[in-house]
Amino acid sequence: MKKRLPNILTALRFPLALGLLPAEALSATFLVLYLLCCLTDALDGYFARRFGAYSDTGARLDSAADFLLVAVLIFKLWPVIMPGAGLALWIAGVALVRFAAALTARIRFGRLGFLHTFGNKLTGVLLALYPLALMLTQSRWVLLVILFAASLSAVEELFIELTAAEWDPNRAFLFKKK
Repeated sequence: MKKRLPNILTALRFPLALGLLPAEALSATFLVLYLLCCLTDALDGYFARRFGAYSDTGARLDSAADFLLVAVLIFKLWPVIMPGAGLALWIAGVALVRFAAALTARIRFGRLGFLHTFGNKLTGVLLALYPLALMLTQSRWVLLVILFAASLSAVEELFIELTAAEWDPNRAFLFKKK
């Protein structure tokens, strides 16, 4: 059971993320479901490390759950933040670089997935805090900080996928091999 716990927690993120769709953006229900998504995301990695339960399936499942959650958040929060054309293009650019990195990994290593770099984790934490920060500040500056971090981590991931000798989903930094 210990070895399956990380994947179970990751799998829970799918219905939790989909549960955000009918919830009103930034409502109490939305925030509770969202925080549960964040909790499962943090705990799946913690337990995978603690129990030595890493697997390719778990890494792909985690990437898919993260992708779904981000897609749902964009869908739900877009009308709230109304980013304008410039920020929309920036968001699309980050998405394109991430897609290019995933496609590069698929072509070079036969793997479709995202890396768990420090930059990606930092971006994830910033994204996790974004709905709360949006409620408290209602400022676009928070979004700019997240987009800056997301841009750097996306470019780093693409560069890693272009230059790595092998696919390693747990590579922490561009210049750190293992």
